[in-house]
Amino acid sequence: MKVENGKSALRHSPGNKHACPRCNGTFRWPYNRDMHVRTVHEKRRDHACAHCAAAFGQASSLTKHVRAVHEKRRDHACPHDCAAAFAGASDLKTHVRTVHEKRRDHVCPHCAAAFTQKSGLTMHVLMVHEKRRDHTCPHCTYACAQPGDLKKHVRAVHEKRRDHACPATWARLTPPRTQHAARAPGAAPSPPAAYGIPYDMCRVLI
Repeated sequence: MKVENGKSALRHSPGNKHACPRCNGTFRWPYNRDMHVRTVHEKRRDHACAHCAAAFGQASSLTKHVRAVHEKRRDHACPHDCAAAFAGASDLKTHVRTVHEKRRDHVCPHCAAAFTQKSGLTMHVLMVHEKRRDHTCPHCTYACAQPGDLKKHVRAVHEKRRDHACPATWARLTPPRTQHAARAPGAAPSPPAAYGIPYDMCRVLI
């Protein structure tokens, strides 16, 4: 399996006869190619959420967003011995493959790394092997491979947001990515610690 331009080549199968005019992607149906061009290359988000500022390239993505975020629906329950439930069937399939079947079907062509999802493999190749850092901070020299990481950086470092309160300890706020100290025996409780990104909160619970 090859990886071309940071994209997994899994969709380049013999049955895919409709090529994207802007990249190496090929698709089985013209509709899928056109949707790819609109959402990936033209960045169109024609389907806006009526409840928030979110917008999506496909109507199906908007429907999933409304059900999961605003209606809090979890219609797809895990059939195994766990309490997990999900808004979408694809999320349930990913959960079963990852957690219960321990499958890692997407193998890196450059090393021994393997992933449960194609998106994880693509990001691994971009970050580790191609050393891509396409998302740059407008406030400093920080650069990263994922837009989500850039958003976390801006919120935690530049906006000084601490949206994630620790549920397990009563310690004062400490700088991001540092472990906060436990409350001394007999000391009066102080406000719960808060962190800029969930990673910092989870780190102290390990």
